[in-house]
Amino acid sequence: MGKRDRYKIFESQFFTIAGSSEREGGVPLPEELFCMLENFVYEKKMPDPRGFNSYVLGGEGDGKERILRAGGYVGAMVFKDGTQIEILPMLSARDRQGNVLSNKRVFLNMLRSMRTLPLTNYNINSRAAENLNIFETFILAFINEVDGIVKNGLKQTYTPFEDNENFLKGKVIYAKHATKNFAHKDKFYVQYDVFTINRAENRLIKSTLKFLKNITSSARSRNRLDSLLANFDGVELSSNYTQDFAASVADRTMLGYRNALRWAEIFLLGRYVTITTGRNVAYAVIFPTGELFDSYTVYSLGKMLDNQRFKAEIQKKRYPMLGAPMRKDSAQALAVMTLKETGMRVVFDSKWQELSADDDNYGIRENDIYDIYNLLEMYRSDSACYIYPITREIREDRREICFKNEDGILGRVCFVDIGDMEGSLVKVLEHIFGQRIASDKPTG
Repeated sequence: MGKRDRYKIFESQFFTIAGSSEREGGVPLPEELFCMLENFVYEKKMPDPRGFNSYVLGGEGDGKERILRAGGYVGAMVFKDGTQIEILPMLSARDRQGNVLSNKRVFLNMLRSMRTLPLTNYNINSRAAENLNIFETFILAFINEVDGIVKNGLKQTYTPFEDNENFLKGKVIYAKHATKNFAHKDKFYVQYDVFTINRAENRLIKSTLKFLKNITSSARSRNRLDSLLANFDGVELSSNYTQDFAASVADRTMLGYRNALRWAEIFLLGRYVTITTGRNVAYAVIFPTGELFDSYTVYSLGKMLDNQRFKAEIQKKRYPMLGAPMRKDSAQALAVMTLKETGMRVVFDSKWQELSADDDNYGIRENDIYDIYNLLEMYRSDSACYIYPITREIREDRREICFKNEDGILGRVCFVDIGDMEGSLVKVLEHIFGQRIASDKPTG
């Protein structure tokens, strides 16, 4: 396998073993790589309370006919020899101007909506963002943050310093002075404050720079990391990440450090994002696609919602992480919105699933249909709405999907174009609440 080998699939596609009877739609991998990927997948089980997509890739078949199918998770895996595997969302889309968006662009747009990812100082519309795997994109975002810190000068602080000195300064530490200077009356074991760049925040950033330098697969990023490290000569590496994060200051003087430290938490502690390694895997960054779609929906609602007319309650949904068991829950909504004028209360949930007009109930899962009733009771709502990404087939079908009983419509399925989420959600709200939705916030 060459160091520049790169393989890409979309959700619902799959990998096969090169030379086997490759099924249509499969991406062949060298057998050695396929086996390493398979081992990694089965080592890293993704717990899911509903039993769907227990692994990042689903294994099917036997012997040489084995396949690994994508579904439910997206991200990137980089092996120790440099080989890259990328899994992208299943849908491409069009923006408001009618331009076709690539699957990678859809992925980046959804990532930008995640509050836990500080992507504010990185241009996701750049060519580099399209070409790099998502982990390397994160590295570039961190580099840009640290570059800004270096240009503005590393922050210093007064830090306690202890040593056996030839002069009296600060305060004498008598217990240590008596032990060390019993035979040296000319010395003093003292403690005093020094003004230094060797503070917790700089130690964490230097540690992150060194960590990323050792694992990045981009020569350009490695050079930039090396250049930035040269500015941290007077800073030690962190010996205790958790302790240094606890000691970090979050006041106005340190605002320029905020995003860089958030990235440091992601890289060093694995917080907010599932980043993992394996026997043959240098690193892997994995996202449940449903979580991304939920985040994108909430983010877009927040940008266009008129808070004078609506009361919006955003629910805190929980998602599984690699190696972290998750309790089973009853139905849980994404948001509850009440139109203040009429008191009409609607519960919303988003579902990342490609529906088909040819399937029974369009392919809507039976559990989701039953959950409509649970949601209505749990949130005491008048109606429920499931939001799905639109596909070309559904766009052409144009039939409304409703859940009804003898009292009328209990819930609806509405579709959004992930290339124009805000515009799509305006139409959904207008349809559900039966009136024009105005917003003081600009869209786009």
